[in-house]
Amino acid sequence: MKNIIFVLLLVFSSHLFAQELNKVIIDPKLEKEVLIGKCDRDGLKSEVFAEYFNEGYSNYVPDENIIRQLKKKKKGLNIVIVMGSWCGDSKEQVPKFYKILDQIGFKESKVELISVDGAKSAGDEDISGLNIQRVPTFFFYKGGREIGKIVETPTSSLEKDMLLIVSLN
Repeated sequence: MKNIIFVLLLVFSSHLFAQELNKVIIDPKLEKEVLIGKCDRDGLKSEVFAEYFNEGYSNYVPDENIIRQLKKKKKGLNIVIVMGSWCGDSKEQVPKFYKILDQIGFKESKVELISVDGAKSAGDEDISGLNIQRVPTFFFYKGGREIGKIVETPTSSLEKDMLLIVSLN
């Protein structure tokens, strides 16, 4: 009996957690569906957002030379992405960024994806310490310390800007 109760509690608690990940709301300011709070790739590939994610991901061809260099410099790196599923720059840059992460073999467990609404609120997630002005913003951390970020659009390309950030630290 104890085992049954334990399993039921485990299933129930994981179900509650799953409801908070990839949460979709109707943004009152934008009057459309947006992702809010913590998300993952599955949220980006869900029905409402899949078209832009899948197209942007499959059409992007990262620079192979830069990818080779990034593979050597990914150790100890953690990334936080703050994006808006409604934002044109996020729709363009986030799928490309995931393509780069996949090509360098970056563990998805080292990526935290947070989506904001039109007022740049992440729902229950407190992102005030990140001082988000524009989205997407890609934060790079090593040893718990921010080593750089890419705000809105890259200077050169996502992979080149990423390489510059990780090479300087």
